[in-house]
Amino acid sequence: MSLQNNKQTKPSLTAAFDQYIDETLRKEITGISRTAWWRLERQNKTPPSYRIGSLKRWLLSEVLLWLQSN
Repeated sequence: MSLQNNKQTKPSLTAAFDQYIDETLRKEITGISRTAWWRLERQNKTPPSYRIGSLKRWLLSEVLLWLQSN
């Protein structure tokens, strides 16, 4: 029996470890100001935001994937 797939892969962030982040942490992670982010949102160029009560949040995994693809 041989090992077919010997490649090491990077661990991925899965839903079990995901979390919602607030505006402050989103800004710290992306380095994009609130105003610039708002403009990108209007152009549908950002990950979706989620309303939790009256608070706006983003999923950390989606923000990180977005950063990798940009």
